[in-house]
Amino acid sequence: MPKTTIGLITGVSILAMGAASAMAQDAKEIGIPDSEYSLEALIEAAKKEGPITVIDATGKIVTMAENFSKKYGLQATGVKMSGQEQEQVIAREAAAGNVRTDVFNMSNLPSVTSQILPQGFGVSWLAPDLKDKIPAEYQSPAITSNNPWVFAYNTDVHGDTCPVDNLWALTTEEWKGRVAIPDPLLRNETMFWFNQLATHEDAAMRAAYQEQFGEELTTDEASATAEWVKRLAQNKPKVTKSDSDVGPIVGAKEEKPPIGFLSAAIFRDAKKDGYGMGICKEMKPWIGQLTPRVAVIAAGTRSPNTAKLFARFMMTEEGMAPQLGDGKISTNVDAKMPEGEASGIANHLDRLYINHSETTQDDFAKLQDWQDFWLTNSR
Repeated sequence: MPKTTIGLITGVSILAMGAASAMAQDAKEIGIPDSEYSLEALIEAAKKEGPITVIDATGKIVTMAENFSKKYGLQATGVKMSGQEQEQVIAREAAAGNVRTDVFNMSNLPSVTSQILPQGFGVSWLAPDLKDKIPAEYQSPAITSNNPWVFAYNTDVHGDTCPVDNLWALTTEEWKGRVAIPDPLLRNETMFWFNQLATHEDAAMRAAYQEQFGEELTTDEASATAEWVKRLAQNKPKVTKSDSDVGPIVGAKEEKPPIGFLSAAIFRDAKKDGYGMGICKEMKPWIGQLTPRVAVIAAGTRSPNTAKLFARFMMTEEGMAPQLGDGKISTNVDAKMPEGEASGIANHLDRLYINHSETTQDDFAKLQDWQDFWLTNSR
């Protein structure tokens, strides 16, 4: 998140402190109380409320909202919006006391746990009848799904084997200017990942260095991860606005196409547009990361029961189906990924880095440090 965005949310927090504190007192339970909950009771209560607007970082939220409307006869409008924009919207609307956006499927978990929920801007709620379907680690806050982000390569040029099998190889002269990534300054999840690696898996990063270069790492940086981030930034990566721009760069018909970092959903675009792209399944220590998405209900929604019903809908196979086809992994144990999913990520889930939710506050606290570090070294 750029400095201006951090300043905005911090400023909004201060301006809204009185209103947010009042909301926080009521935020734990909106709509019908859990003590009176049944799905039928929630539906009946929702029928007495007005339409809702629901937001996610994927355009599939439009289809999800349409499916919800058809199923329950309640009007929901889906809007695609980036994670950082979502944070600004929920904060601004809370500050103004004029909530127009009811449900968010938010990808920046550290921001949710460190600011949005504590400030009372939003509520995390899990339907009681789904608690035996959602593993405990995904219940508080209510995580709807995990989005795989992977390193990918051009299969038309390299066939079945990725030309890179180690994260540190991306920092070498051979791959200078040949790594395509969405701008980390526009994607907080990347910065949070850097901090996660430094906090929990720095030994693995150090071991990967030795495997790549045949010697132990010597660095003046605070961690092996920081050294890797520095070298990657200095190696002139192709920085794009989003991962939808990365796919065509990876699939370009050229002799030495770049390696890319993108979401599993982009493999669907590759298939549709006719270029070859595969997961760097040989990459060590990880082939990518799993980024959690959290269901957040605006604390001041005028349709709390409809919002809760949609949050529940997102945590079912039926509700999440449009995203499962894009490689998203539902936290509901009964939800299965379609066999025709384009990336094949289901075969490599054990090679993806999984976030440690218990340290998300540290990820949020160090966000600016990692942004400044990347910016300094990419100049």
